[in-house]
Amino acid sequence: MAPLPDDWDLDLDNPQGGAGDLTDSLSHAAVLMRRDPLRHGNVVHLPAQGDAVILGDLHGDVENFARVVKWAALHRNRDRYLVLQELIHGGPLDGDGCDDSFRLLEQAAALKVRYRSQVQMVLSNHDLAELVGVEVTKSGRPTAEPFHRGIEKAYGAAAPTVLGAYRTFLVSLPLAVRTPNGVFISHSTPDHAAMETFDFGVFDQPIDLRNCGPGTSLYELVWGRDYRQCCADKFAEAVGAEVLVTGHQTSMPGLKTPTTRHLVLTSDGPLGRFVVVPLAAPVLPGPLARQVRKVRSLEA
Repeated sequence: MAPLPDDWDLDLDNPQGGAGDLTDSLSHAAVLMRRDPLRHGNVVHLPAQGDAVILGDLHGDVENFARVVKWAALHRNRDRYLVLQELIHGGPLDGDGCDDSFRLLEQAAALKVRYRSQVQMVLSNHDLAELVGVEVTKSGRPTAEPFHRGIEKAYGAAAPTVLGAYRTFLVSLPLAVRTPNGVFISHSTPDHAAMETFDFGVFDQPIDLRNCGPGTSLYELVWGRDYRQCCADKFAEAVGAEVLVTGHQTSMPGLKTPTTRHLVLTSDGPLGRFVVVPLAAPVLPGPLARQVRKVRSLEA
């Protein structure tokens, strides 16, 4: 087998060379995501060796994404796992009001194809909204409309086909990644009220886009914003975790610890953070929170 390249030389401006190559890459990545040997149902189980580099929401932040991918050096660290979430819907708009955060989705798919199980993602609320065609506002502005305009500007007549390929990739994503030492990574955790009826079978069943609105377990998992200690303890106990690492809530310092279980990461912007979890050593929330690093401290 040919050796892997000595760099992650993916062209952010033209990652696949055309709409046809791009849709092939996205479809390939979707198959790899569904058939990942570490995946059981909707949960990826990482092995007890190496480490996991975990990010919160990136929302189109190409610079932060590139810094972390370069630093992670997956080609040299074959027992390192990169866990991503919420790549789309965000970042600055261009002069035509277009959002090009779809580029990060393309890059994630390309990385999945290249590094297989070393690259993982978890489904987010913006991913789900894109899949079902629901508009979401962020910082007081709509997100889907400029996202779709950006795709149309980039791909012209092929835009509907490309958008379909993005959605094929998004619906293939697992709901969570877990480590053998008690860390559970999901986009969020259910609200207190939702915990009363939350069906943990959602982690085993195929995603049903016809049944994912408010009140369903899938919706509550990716949209929850109510961080109460009793709720965190109940959820952690149910999934067999000590630490819950999530995104979803924006935090200007890049990290929130609203309960003794939660590390809530924000990875976009100048204060964006990430955390590296060792997979073979005991992990506790407090010491792990102190290991959270600033993305912009990494070499560009």
